Amino acid sequence: MRSPSDFLRPRRGSVIVVVLVTLLLASLMIVKFMESSAVELTLATRRADRDRLREDAYGALETLLAVMAEIKAADDDQLNDPGQGWNDPYGYAGESPREGVTVTYVFQDESGKASLPRMTFEEMVELAEALGLTETDAKRFSDGLFAWIKESHLPQDIEAEASRYERDDPPITVPKRSLRSWDELRAVRVAREYVYDEDGALTPFGAALRANISLYDFDGTNVNALAPALGTARGWDSVQTQQLAGYREGRAGRKPGAPPWFRSIEDVTGVVGANVDVQGLDASIKLLRVTVTVREGAASMSLDALLGLAEGVALPKAALPAGEEGVAPAPGAPGAGETASRAPGARQAGGEAAAAGAAGNGGGAEEKLDYPFSILEVIETAGPPPAVSPEAETTSL
Repeated sequence: MRSPSDFLRPRRGSVIVVVLVTLLLASLMIVKFMESSAVELTLATRRADRDRLREDAYGALETLLAVMAEIKAADDDQLNDPGQGWNDPYGYAGESPREGVTVTYVFQDESGKASLPRMTFEEMVELAEALGLTETDAKRFSDGLFAWIKESHLPQDIEAEASRYERDDPPITVPKRSLRSWDELRAVRVAREYVYDEDGALTPFGAALRANISLYDFDGTNVNALAPALGTARGWDSVQTQQLAGYREGRAGRKPGAPPWFRSIEDVTGVVGANVDVQGLDASIKLLRVTVTVREGAASMSLDALLGLAEGVALPKAALPAGEEGVAPAPGAPGAGETASRAPGARQAGGEAAAAGAAGNGGGAEEKLDYPFSILEVIETAGPPPAVSPEAETTSL
């Protein structure tokens, strides 16, 4: 005969199974909650780091602008090279970043390139040849490009004629003004064949073109930061190039006490000879890209600012929206939807940049400082700094 305990054993076993399943589900829910909380905590921490370092980044940019303005005023109203003292703005000003924060500056002289809006057809052909195209291909590339950017250019290739663009779907109106973005070049018939491959990636020629040409309109290329192929396109030989490098390095042609950069074209012709083609060159910076990176522990914040140091430096004006006439605007061309921080050619004093940064953090209005520069573009990045070329100059504080 079975005892009462024999009837209770199966029930006790089922209760234990239910308890174990409940514990398992509770454990899974706790683990999921912890994972979700960890992600939210990480995002909140990064957001707080970004907001805190944003003020430091704009403050570092303000310090640089103030130092550059003072040095420019004291040095015959010209900026030739970061070695004038503005490569170490905190050291020059006798200040330092906030405790625990390190600041790094990277400088790239955009005015060491050729200004596309100022180039002639012949100059473009010579540069394309210096970058590796045959004479026939150089003329064909230049023909396609100038049919897009110049009102007066008559295309030699039938594929570059405006009527061909009108047959596209949607049709495109040829803007007859210089490029406003490199992506716009994807729409330019004939020329795009040399710049992009079948997969849409840059060709070696396309990459070299970007390294030697600026889309901005400015007067005079800075010989102190001359892009690689521009001397070759002018007919300079290797000896003359070495002479210029030797002057910068102090090996030849530099007078005792003279700075390791050129202050005028007369300095250049004194080194390489008076018969060298220096038309369109000078020795001052007009367009400077500055990357300011601030770090505190593992957190970092970068500002990529494009500074116009001369009057009138800007992208070519945008054409009127062709969509109003029933024709699609050129692909890749920035339109009226550009944000204030990216609007090319916008006049903005250095103090306004800092005020914009403070406004983003709920700060009050700040006094605007009247620096003699234009801030053409500011890009904020919370994370690792962008890669830079070996020629870029870096200063850490």
